[in-house]
Amino acid sequence: MTFGDRLKQARVLSNLKQHELAERVGVNKMSISKYETGKMMPSSSTLIALSHALNVSLDYFFTEINVKLKSKPEFRLNGADSILKDKTTVKITAQTEEAVSRHMEVLQIYPEETIPKVDPRLKRRVSNMEDIENLAIQVRQKWELGLDPIENLIDVAENHGFTIVLIDGDANFDAAVFIEDEYGPIIALKHNTPKERQRFSLAHELGHYFIQCSASPTTTWNDETRSNRFAAALLIPRALIMSDVGRKRTSFEKDELLILREKYGVSISMLLNRMKSLDIISA
Repeated sequence: MTFGDRLKQARVLSNLKQHELAERVGVNKMSISKYETGKMMPSSSTLIALSHALNVSLDYFFTEINVKLKSKPEFRLNGADSILKDKTTVKITAQTEEAVSRHMEVLQIYPEETIPKVDPRLKRRVSNMEDIENLAIQVRQKWELGLDPIENLIDVAENHGFTIVLIDGDANFDAAVFIEDEYGPIIALKHNTPKERQRFSLAHELGHYFIQCSASPTTTWNDETRSNRFAAALLIPRALIMSDVGRKRTSFEKDELLILREKYGVSISMLLNRMKSLDIISA
């Protein structure tokens, strides 16, 4: 990222147009345009004025952040039979490093803000699905979410220490998790996927992070089934869905399912699976 790119980024994040920044700095609009396109560099005094006007350090304009991830990622694929080739995983890691680098550059604009940390006490050992239900509620309580549907899960996760980035990925790719000592937990989500699927993928990866289990896996008790249950419990709390539909149902009108889908921000398939797991409906 060049000086001009970083100047433009800081200006946009400050909600300033070129002429507005020019007025604050004491130059004409054309000068700001030339700075941003690399056709001209500001004088030292103008550089200091730009720093003050945009509330960034001088280092921000010149320090290039290059994130190198050291942990082995855990991948979520979009089908049980999906696989990722080695060169694809390398590409996804590189895309994630680039996205996190840009994320860190944005944070550098606001040095006075404290970057939140994930509370390690939320990690739990679980031995059954009821433990997972309770864990999801504990996370909601700690994050002060109540039982209401979560409007923007990405914002919520970032406000509690997770770095969330969107990347192009691969046709078989949904998400990846990197647990980094320096940067904390990083979750990469596939860009341009249906919102419902993206939300569930993020909730699923949060489950991978919080759930700890040493029991031998089975077809119904493994990393994926546990994380799926956590995601469902986080997005659709048991008490709330039972309040909405009752404890037992034998049928649903299509319009009711559409309303519930909109309320919870999940797919109808996921909604039905959640109700089946709670014995609200039968198979």
